[in-house]
Amino acid sequence: MKLREIQRRCCSEMHVNVTIDCCYRAKKIMKEKMAGNHKEEFGLLWHYAHELRSKMPESTIKMVVQRVKVDSLLYFKRYYVCFDTLKRG
Repeated sequence: MKLREIQRRCCSEMHVNVTIDCCYRAKKIMKEKMAGNHKEEFGLLWHYAHELRSKMPESTIKMVVQRVKVDSLLYFKRYYVCFDTLKRG
């Protein structure tokens, strides 16, 4: 969303006049929060897989991550779950 659009919506929907600088800071804060959310949720996938394995040991749980370079951060590639009851039909 562009800064002018944020400013316009604040004025029309909330009846508040805000500066472009204020819109810039708010947009920056939201971008940081959204990026942090992805990191937290990525970390929760490991816990979720571990919990599934401990509660349903016959189920198949696979999580694939990859690195672009040897020393880079992990990137999520795919997550596969097949519950034991589905395997048995």
